[in-house]
Order: sequence, then structure tokens, then C-alpha cells
Amino acid sequence: MRPSESGAGRAKAIFAIAFLIFVGFCAWKIIPVYVDNYELNDDIRQLAIQSTVDRSSAEQVQNKVLKYAKDLDLPVTRENVTVQVGNIVTINVDYIVPIDLKVYVWNKEFVDSVRNNQI
Repeated sequence: MRPSESGAGRAKAIFAIAFLIFVGFCAWKIIPVYVDNYELNDDIRQLAIQSTVDRSSAEQVQNKVLKYAKDLDLPVTRENVTVQVGNIVTINVDYIVPIDLKVYVWNKEFVDSVRNNQI
């Protein structure tokens, strides 16, 4: 009897296809979260430069960070954002995004920190 006639080849193919579907599903759920985090990090980097020039207050900077996070649908609250404005502008954003993978909920923590010296 040939291996293809025994069904072993079909089982391997089914498992390989199932694995590829699972990997694709995970990528579909995980990659957008990382893209949103990258966009938020880019926004706060630009905000640090802008607030250096504008001499914005810490509360103004914090409100802008919260607006950026809300626009990206990220679960960032006021408690997750710390801003220090002085000779150095520092913005720290620490938040957790739950990623539902149907068999497991992965709580991915992101810590973004930007520091910009005064001009």
C-alpha cells in the first residue's frame, strides 16, 4: 500500500492547513495592535518636539496623548500617561491591550517613552 493511499498524507495536509489558518488568524489579531502602538509612539514623539517649541503645559500634552490614543481605539487612561515638562519634555505611556485569540486572551503590555530636550 502506498503512503498516499493510507490517509497519512491527507492528515498531514489537513494539519498543515489548520496550522496556517491559525497563524493567519493570530497575525490578523496581533499585527493591528502593534501598528496602532507604532502610530501612537510616532504621535507622542512629534508631540514632544511640538510641546518643546510651544512650551505646552503637562496637562495640555497629556490631553493630546489621550486624544491620539482615543483616535486609535487604544485603552489608554489618564493614569497611564505621565508627562514632565521643563528643560526636558518627557512623555511616558504605559498600557495593556487584551488580544483575544479565542483559545487564550493575551494581555500585551506596551511601554512607550519619549524624551526631548529643549531647543
